Amino acid sequence: MFSRTKLLSWLTLCFNKLHSNLYSMIGFYGILAIVFVSLSTRWFFHAHLDPIYVASLPPAWVINGDINHILGTNARGQDVFYYLLIGYRSTIAMTMKAVFYVVVIGSILIYLLFFIPALRTIILFIFRFCTVIPPLLGVILISLLVEDNITNMLIVIGLSYMPRFIYNIHQQVIKEWHKTYITAYRLDGLSSFAILNHYIIPNILPVYLTEIVSLFGATILAVTTLTFLGFANDVSRPDLGMMMFQMKDIIATNCWAFLSPGMAVVITITLVYLFVFGLFGRQVGN
Repeated sequence: MFSRTKLLSWLTLCFNKLHSNLYSMIGFYGILAIVFVSLSTRWFFHAHLDPIYVASLPPAWVINGDINHILGTNARGQDVFYYLLIGYRSTIAMTMKAVFYVVVIGSILIYLLFFIPALRTIILFIFRFCTVIPPLLGVILISLLVEDNITNMLIVIGLSYMPRFIYNIHQQVIKEWHKTYITAYRLDGLSSFAILNHYIIPNILPVYLTEIVSLFGATILAVTTLTFLGFANDVSRPDLGMMMFQMKDIIATNCWAFLSPGMAVVITITLVYLFVFGLFGRQVGN
């Protein structure tokens, strides 16, 4: 049974690991801020998109700006900062949903491929071919052929990035499988199942998490790019790409309304990368 002492010891270890360097600290607390903003958009910030304000207000630090509207308002009288919060929450939710399904399905396929050599060569050849095609280009082309809605867009993004994720992780598994210490365990009669679960998976965990972070960054960029280009735009569920698309009309008078969604995406990806690099940077580098 998991005792209180072991729990406190584990929590202390996690705390020390998170505060072991500046990268992990900035990334960890930055991610906590992202979670807070995403979950508290309505009950803390009271954000809404009702067009009830004065139209086309500049940012608060510009002449004629209003301190109640930090980033100003758009031509419809919607508060740009509220739009940013709501769009950010929607973008993070869609990205996490796509990443979750890719990681779960991809991990299951990686596990099965390890134990089914007959399918491994054919499937990996197909996936290797898919990695040559730029995923974002494939997403855009497929999006032109399927019904234009958010669900289909996320499915297309997941299918486009899954082969790259599976291929990269499987290559790491095979690389670890051919190392000397694994060969020694095999000669001692240890089963492939035990070797994979107890030695290979723990040793490739830093690379595995790094691939998930790369997948997160690529997915959020894909979601934002597609909605900016006009795919799967749903006014009832605005996101950062849709916000940039709508704010381009006022970029001449309020460039921050257009730039703030892009800055939010860049900051989010940077914080997630800093967190993983702070925890596993040296292991991945080796």
